[in-house]
Amino acid sequence: MEHRCSIRKPIEFQLLLYRQGLPVQSAVCRNLGLGGMLIYTGASAWRKNEYLEVEIMECNDRPGMKLPAVVVHHSEKGTGVVFDAVSAEQRRILRAWLYDSIPASKVESQSLAVA
Repeated sequence: MEHRCSIRKPIEFQLLLYRQGLPVQSAVCRNLGLGGMLIYTGASAWRKNEYLEVEIMECNDRPGMKLPAVVVHHSEKGTGVVFDAVSAEQRRILRAWLYDSIPASKVESQSLAVA
């Protein structure tokens, strides 16, 4: 059972996923919270408890960042990850992504579909 300390906001934007420091896949965020996110990875399946880094790409004048994460589940809806060791500055940026208004049309126009 998941115990979230913050809301998850439905928002789409482009991501890059890294394994052992190397970019291995592009993906799209489906929803975002202070503690984690649900990402659409297409046909790729990530294993539970697998470590990866999630790079949030810059979008609509919002800064991007790379966050360490752990896979907590995978289904046809996407891969759920929780962030690991988020700094105060990264948390501030996440709060800006979550609580500052972003016009949905701008976010959707800049998000990329995973092939």
